Amino acid sequence: MEEHPVLARDSCATATNLADQIEKAFRYRGDVTLRLRGGRHLTGFVYNRFGEGADAFVEVMLSEGAGSVSISAREIEEIVFSGPDAADGKSYEAWKAKKNKERKQEAEKIASEMRRQGFL
Repeated sequence: MEEHPVLARDSCATATNLADQIEKAFRYRGDVTLRLRGGRHLTGFVYNRFGEGADAFVEVMLSEGAGSVSISAREIEEIVFSGPDAADGKSYEAWKAKKNKERKQEAEKIASEMRRQGFL
């Protein structure tokens, strides 16, 4: 999958911009890669964020299944959307169509059973 950078600190990012980008990463329903100071990087799902400014942290469930970590926003140099959005293409309209199909199938099943028992 192609990676899409969200934020690079060397592109005049402000603390407010970083907070906005952390919020976008939190709302994204797929994995992100956090590129950290010192050349480190972590890939996982951002499931929580708290604090403000220099005291902000993000909590990431690591994609390798190695648990979760809390990372200071000060350590983040770049945020990349690196995994597919799990809800991409799953709009409310698609959900309604699926539910209506399931309801119709259930109604047909009940009607068939009632006919078998002689009620219809």
